[in-house]
Amino acid sequence: MSIRSLIPLVFLASSAWCQAQTLITGLQGPVKMILTPRGNFLVAETSMSPNSGRLSFVSRAGVRRSLMEGLPSGTEVTLAGGSGPAAMALRDRTLYLSIGPGDSERAAAPGTSMLNPQSASSPIFSSLLEIRFSADVDAIGGTFRMTAQHQQALNDGGEVELADAGATARISLLTRFPMAEPHPAAVYKFSNPWGLALSEDGRNLYLTDASQNCLLRIDTTTGRWRRLARFGPLPNPTPVGPPVVDAVPTSVRTYGDSVLVSFLSGFPFARANARVLIVNPETGAAEPFIFNLTSATDVLWRPRPGGRPQFFVLEFSANQSANPAPPGRLLRFDATDSQVAGTFITPVSMVFDEATSDLFILELRGQIQQLKID
Repeated sequence: MSIRSLIPLVFLASSAWCQAQTLITGLQGPVKMILTPRGNFLVAETSMSPNSGRLSFVSRAGVRRSLMEGLPSGTEVTLAGGSGPAAMALRDRTLYLSIGPGDSERAAAPGTSMLNPQSASSPIFSSLLEIRFSADVDAIGGTFRMTAQHQQALNDGGEVELADAGATARISLLTRFPMAEPHPAAVYKFSNPWGLALSEDGRNLYLTDASQNCLLRIDTTTGRWRRLARFGPLPNPTPVGPPVVDAVPTSVRTYGDSVLVSFLSGFPFARANARVLIVNPETGAAEPFIFNLTSATDVLWRPRPGGRPQFFVLEFSANQSANPAPPGRLLRFDATDSQVAGTFITPVSMVFDEATSDLFILELRGQIQQLKID
């Protein structure tokens, strides 16, 4: 579908509450989730402890086991949580996994950042890993464990093979991103590869950097990347904070011959300041698509027979700057209306199973919620 054929959507709230069921609790700082070919889940989990990130395999019955442990992680810059494994994309037996900045960034003067003077816990923060499994991910029963020596080998340009329970995982560093770039206001802007989508032909990955406010295209064969778009600051409509705020792109989804990018927007997280843009993945040209949002963390869509596709947007909170902040929301956009489809606590990622019409919401507090969609 052409970017010119799409009409922007404005969110006007009306309520249509749906009852969600909890699939699993107790996940460790989960930030992203994808669906496996057999309808199970891979969840990327962070940790404040050095090199304690993991990938969890969660069955449709809500049973978790570790698929991979010992991934790079560390306490992120605000000292309030962990940073490590983040966005994922799966094609056949190849998994692409972004690694966040970990503990490489530390606050300096108010509003500025510097490199961690105690040094980072891993040499491969702010990178993209390619993991090639010897079997379909749904059929793997073991746990692959990465060590500090494995991380150093990847940093040196080598490949690492991990083995357990008769299966192997060959890991290489597909590409890395600049850890930090000079910035006139912040001294440094650190990389934070947060959202990932794979083109239908598997040739390109699209990645959002939530800190450097940009969209990248990555060649899956060579690892070569290009910044397609830089997203400028937004006006701050409130009297709190600076006059402009960062855009903070979160998720990216392929949509026909375009991609959809959701935006959180920065502090003070003003209501109606977040949005979804539709971006041309060749030129980087961006246009408004869904706006009047607050703290958007994810967007997805599904086709509808004989009509316009249906869209879903996650909001982390309906008013993130409030104390206490109210719950987040799932918003549903149909051809003629928009609705609040449910409320959730700290929602960060979602997947839709077309086979069963179930939508699954990942919450940062460590839960997956299941919701039946009409």
